[in-house]
Amino acid sequence: FQRGEKSADTRTTLNVKKPFLGAQFDEDEFIRTGSFKKLSRDNDQGANGDKSGHDYKQGRRGRDLQASKQKPGNARRKVGQYTHESTDQVPERVKAHVLPPAEIPYTTPASQFVFGTAAVEAALRCTRRQLYKLYIYQSEGESLSEAKSAIRKLALLNNVPVKMAFAEWDRLLDKMSAGRPHNGVVLEASPLPQLPVAHLHRVASVKEENFQVELGVQSREEAAVNGTDTLVPINHARWLSDNPDATDSTHRYPVVLLLDGVQDPGNMGAIIRSAYYLGVDAVVLAGRNSAPLTPVTIKASAGAAENMPLLAVRNEQEFIAKSKENGWRFFAADMPGPASQVVSDIGGGTADGPATAQAPCVLMMGSEGTGLSTHLLSAADVKVGIPGARFDPRLGVESDPARVDSLNVSVAAALLMERILQSPVMVDESAGKKTK
Repeated sequence: FQRGEKSADTRTTLNVKKPFLGAQFDEDEFIRTGSFKKLSRDNDQGANGDKSGHDYKQGRRGRDLQASKQKPGNARRKVGQYTHESTDQVPERVKAHVLPPAEIPYTTPASQFVFGTAAVEAALRCTRRQLYKLYIYQSEGESLSEAKSAIRKLALLNNVPVKMAFAEWDRLLDKMSAGRPHNGVVLEASPLPQLPVAHLHRVASVKEENFQVELGVQSREEAAVNGTDTLVPINHARWLSDNPDATDSTHRYPVVLLLDGVQDPGNMGAIIRSAYYLGVDAVVLAGRNSAPLTPVTIKASAGAAENMPLLAVRNEQEFIAKSKENGWRFFAADMPGPASQVVSDIGGGTADGPATAQAPCVLMMGSEGTGLSTHLLSAADVKVGIPGARFDPRLGVESDPARVDSLNVSVAAALLMERILQSPVMVDESAGKKTK
């Protein structure tokens, strides 16, 4: 519509005070600050006194704005009244009266909608995925938050198209996140890489910076997502790099976490988050009954999954057998029994030091309800568990009136990983000192 011109459809009146409806705006200013700033009258196509009845409508994605002649009484579009047309040219606030589409089509059949501030920011920073489009919702009268502004800048730096969503788009973003909290940020991207592996190769010494895996079978399409790099970096603790007294003894063999049958995506995400924070070098996803690595899992990991090496195993028994031949030691998480011994560290308190100083290690965790399957328990070198403080393992859980015999799998995994890695505790004694 021209400035001051009313719709010929008497049932629809556009009296909403949108200063840029039918006027061009400063797109550079919008990308930089999020504010809508009108161009000068010299650049405003609607202020040049043109009375020819030509109006400017928004074309489909990839086309420039085109002038089209609009006949009186033809305010409705043929495809439906105020139907949305996807565009990367004009922000949605310019067309706030236009209804959003019923759904957003995927760019590829394998695309995922990653949602949540931490998960989306991590995906943009780590760039392990193919990134297709970012959607940011801004409610009426809301100024763009610092977090959303930072995410938008990251997307633009990575040449990711950004769609600013307004008005009724919040319902569409709810649909994209399957009704889960998305914080007004949704990113369409390819799935996270999960490299298929057959087994783990031998690690020569604690001085190694990487360990190698034997690549499993995958299709050409899967290889395009997962890659084919068989080297996995070993995460020697960052605090060691600044330690002038660091020696060979302060380095370690790699530690890998194997998850078999963990079904809850929240638990899966929490375990990956703890593994990443504590310094585990890779997570192996095994078992057909495990929770898939969905956007829900990614959000539960607080973005840690975006930078954690993820490996996939189809044949767990063969994986364990061949990896053990290459010197890897397997620890199976299990409930303490009458024959269990209490030790100060998982290495068994031997003169050779902790477990990570003796050999590369794999910690295996099972499902929430039944734990590890029998064939994995029998294949382990050592069974490890966390004794409860309120009952005697020799008498069993019956000695505890509350009958609490175990921990949540994500909590148990974090405690066992900490014991294997023997993470230090940071102490600040100045906190209790009074300043004069």
